[in-house]
Amino acid sequence: MFSGALIAFLCLPAFFIFVWFSEVLAGYVVLLNERVPPVAAPRMRSHRTAVLIPAHDEATGILPTIRDVQAQLGPNDRILVVADNCSDDTAAIVQAAGVEVIVRADPARRGKGYALEFGVQHLGLDPPDVVIILDADCRLGENSLHYLSDRAIDSGRPAQSLYLMLAPKNAPTDQGVSLFAWRVKNWIRPLGLKLFGLPTQLFGTGMAFPFSLLLGRDLGNSRLAEDTALGIALASAGYPPIFVSEAKVYSYFPTSQAGSEQQRHRWEKGHIDNIVDLVPGALAKSLREGNPSLATLAIDMAIPPLSLLVLVAGLCQILGGIAFVLGAPLAVLAIPSLSTLLLALGTALVWTAVGSDVLPLRELLHLPLHVIKKLRFYHKISSGKSVWIRTDRN
Repeated sequence: MFSGALIAFLCLPAFFIFVWFSEVLAGYVVLLNERVPPVAAPRMRSHRTAVLIPAHDEATGILPTIRDVQAQLGPNDRILVVADNCSDDTAAIVQAAGVEVIVRADPARRGKGYALEFGVQHLGLDPPDVVIILDADCRLGENSLHYLSDRAIDSGRPAQSLYLMLAPKNAPTDQGVSLFAWRVKNWIRPLGLKLFGLPTQLFGTGMAFPFSLLLGRDLGNSRLAEDTALGIALASAGYPPIFVSEAKVYSYFPTSQAGSEQQRHRWEKGHIDNIVDLVPGALAKSLREGNPSLATLAIDMAIPPLSLLVLVAGLCQILGGIAFVLGAPLAVLAIPSLSTLLLALGTALVWTAVGSDVLPLRELLHLPLHVIKKLRFYHKISSGKSVWIRTDRN
């Protein structure tokens, strides 16, 4: 009886590792084959697009983002910046650049979600056809706004760009691992889901929505990962997000160790909070309503961040090995061993495809040591409260 319970326990992480590997393998195949049809040049748009930029104390870095957006605006398009609880001159700088800005002052309700809600309400006074949400520290790839706006209006669904992080000069020494993990999560896995005709998560920036889809949504919240929560809500309503890999958005990791830790804490804490808060209900609803897109996003969301996934696989391997030595059936060793093999193989495939330029082989082989060092980090996450804090990028 104990062996049966242990096998069932080991099967759960094995299932998520199998899903992770399937996504990674499919994404690898897409990149390897290079048989993706060429992307048509963006057409002249007749619909109206608004680019909504929430900004909290972004005076030092928002102008390059605005210039990128202005260079890609059509004649019917606009930019709206929400200067949210700012203590600097963000609003004045944006206004001097000739961009529409609204000021929000509500210290009791802090967070990106509240700023987005405020901006959407303002846009509702003169509704656009499409809203593209962009963080204030992002740069745009060529024609990205066109690709996103066109796909959102054509499909009637949210459209998510390929959102990549870059390493600044004098970056912390362990940032190669973070860059690699980011590419796994935001590039390879969404490509794999796209190959299967399945939806993607929302990544928080470079997201386009038909404006009607944002009306009445629960945007005003303090979730640390409000983007994936919104993606789940839209998939539940029948509008699962699509991945538009030809649209590219870039941002830089913080240069300081403290800033990197703060950013990583917010992302991974938000991810884990959403797993606990949203996944069970989304899975139950997908089964009741026969909604495979919602089930896909819920299962994909339930996959932990890469470092935590490696840690869980290692712990299961140790647990299975001890149980096997004590007389448990071979399955308690075979299940975690196969999971570990799939995790290692998938990691190697991603590294050969998109990782070797940011993570030298020597550092890749040290990934288990990096994961062990993060035990204290995950303990801190498990005991901390979910409070939104702006990342220190200086």
